[in-house]
Amino acid sequence: ACAALSAGCGDSTLPPSVRPEPSAWAVDAGALKLRVDENPWRLRFFDAEGNALLNEAAASSAALGGLAVFPGPPSAGAGAAPLLPPVVLGTPAAPVAREQGWTAAMRLVAERRDGDVWIGSVATANPELSLEVRAFAQADGVIAIEVLPDTSLGIQAMRVGFEAAPGEGFFGFGQRSQAVNQAGEVLEHYVGEGPYQDEEYPFITAVVPKWGIRWRRDASYYPIPWLLSSRGYGVLLDHDELSYHRLDATVWSAEVEAAALRFRVFAGPTPAEALRRYTEATGRQPDTLAPWAFGPWVQAQGGNLDARSVEQITRFVAADVPTSVTAGYTHYLPCGDQRGVEDQQRQHVRALNALGTAVHAYFNPMLCADYQPVFDQAIEQGVLIRDRLGQTYRYPYTTSTVFEVSQFDFTAPGTVAFVRRLLDEAIGHGYEGWMEDFGEYTPLDAVDRNGVTGTAFHNRYPRDYHCGFAAATAHHRKPLARFVRSGWTGSAACSPIVWGGDPSTVFGFDGLESSIYQALSMGLSGVGIWGSDIGGFFALGFTRRTPELLDRWIAFGAFSVIFRNQAGGIVIPDKDQPEIWDEPHLPIWRRYAKLRTQLYPYVRAAVDTYYRTGLPVMRHHVLTHPQDPQAIALDDQYLFGPDLLVAPVYQAGATERRLYLPHGRW
Repeated sequence: ACAALSAGCGDSTLPPSVRPEPSAWAVDAGALKLRVDENPWRLRFFDAEGNALLNEAAASSAALGGLAVFPGPPSAGAGAAPLLPPVVLGTPAAPVAREQGWTAAMRLVAERRDGDVWIGSVATANPELSLEVRAFAQADGVIAIEVLPDTSLGIQAMRVGFEAAPGEGFFGFGQRSQAVNQAGEVLEHYVGEGPYQDEEYPFITAVVPKWGIRWRRDASYYPIPWLLSSRGYGVLLDHDELSYHRLDATVWSAEVEAAALRFRVFAGPTPAEALRRYTEATGRQPDTLAPWAFGPWVQAQGGNLDARSVEQITRFVAADVPTSVTAGYTHYLPCGDQRGVEDQQRQHVRALNALGTAVHAYFNPMLCADYQPVFDQAIEQGVLIRDRLGQTYRYPYTTSTVFEVSQFDFTAPGTVAFVRRLLDEAIGHGYEGWMEDFGEYTPLDAVDRNGVTGTAFHNRYPRDYHCGFAAATAHHRKPLARFVRSGWTGSAACSPIVWGGDPSTVFGFDGLESSIYQALSMGLSGVGIWGSDIGGFFALGFTRRTPELLDRWIAFGAFSVIFRNQAGGIVIPDKDQPEIWDEPHLPIWRRYAKLRTQLYPYVRAAVDTYYRTGLPVMRHHVLTHPQDPQAIALDDQYLFGPDLLVAPVYQAGATERRLYLPHGRW
């Protein structure tokens, strides 16, 4: 039975006679219990029956070890930019290298209780540095840990490491493009653009602010420092600062650029149950969507909403091609592209509504300096981010044109009200939602209203941004389908829909294959309502969207939670690209659009399951078949709801593919 779990059993095979007595628990959270070993120091977590679940690794000066502190000047936090490895042209970013210099926790000196909180004083290998460790039950099956160094020394980083079982899989970590099971990887948790193809980075880094991009294969618009183990537990690093996971075969560790350490452990006993507890604690996407959000979305030709959009959907209606959303990208922010065409916007929205579709606009959290008088009003009301001198922070934002922008500071008391006025304008024009784009560009030396800078502000910003927009629209009764690409811990609760960002028009990395990985890693991280740019977005250099790629991506998109095409994109140099309304692609789009419409009751039932339990619609087998090692090892197939197994074709030229049916009747 232990071998079948493909993760080893460790101490879980101990007979009851040698399991810890109830009096040994430092914290008893019902389904999860904590024991503290005194000498040598060690945290040990057990399940409801007293079976060993997670053991802190032995003290070590190596990068992977137990509880440890890296002394030195602080590199993040108020008043300082983080120690962030630079992106050098032609050189991918590396994680912060700290192979030596850690000061490890050694032994428990004293312990006491303050109500339900267990407090321990811990000696380290440095007599000038001791630790206060606090632990308490946050909920059934959830234990929170806080570690506070007691020293006059500066603290640059902190770390905790745990033993890894043979074959243990590590999932979650927000949206990742290079894998789903991250065993053996070193992951950076930093909100930024990407990833991209290596040959695309010279172009991208020339136009994206340097603090908005990381040249790494694990780069992510939506990282979360959350680990979900195939053994049935989860661990959340409760920090907004720059952090890393190092996932070795024998020890895994979490490391943060901060002078304290906070994390939570979530019990199972299954990965799905650990995910349920995690999403209950941090929030699930809100149940605010109308039925049309789960039908076929069509991007309007030309981007901005105009007469071509109405003509296109009229042709689709005549051809019996179902459409539930027309995504027009009139940019209300950052620069106010709706100015001067307000009446036309209302007319086009009404015409599209009459054809049976909802209609979308576009917003992001930036504000152009030439969007007047709105920009000056924002400065006057103090709702924009500032530099260290207290002046409005401005930086260049590049699309087809370069704009000077600032961005909203959602910690300022008047920002939500200010933004509400801008959003109400679009809603007044009839729009039923918008792309809520960007959120990754917060400068590392910007300052919010509370004086916070560094990565604490940068990584947290997407949560502030999307929750600010949610608060600004809460007074509207009609459902609004806001879809976002950026995120962080806790922002799911304010983000009804997430899409995978801007992929390349390729089959492999950063293309169709990566979109499958993104969907599954997001589901394993508590984000259940997700879709991709069908067909890809970036076609740079020799990269192009091929007819075969578009058709394969349509099929995958139909079995994603949000079924939405991407027309146009950024194409440099200019080249012809197939679109869904071209022949022979329209019949394929129609086939899957009609199938998806017929599947609505099934999709809606699976979505409701997510809202109740946190179980995503696109389900990796570690959630559905946790005791099947062959199923768990697969990252390119998944269950779509409870009954449909999806195995996308994601290789160019493929006419067959292999798939695996887990145990059961199919």
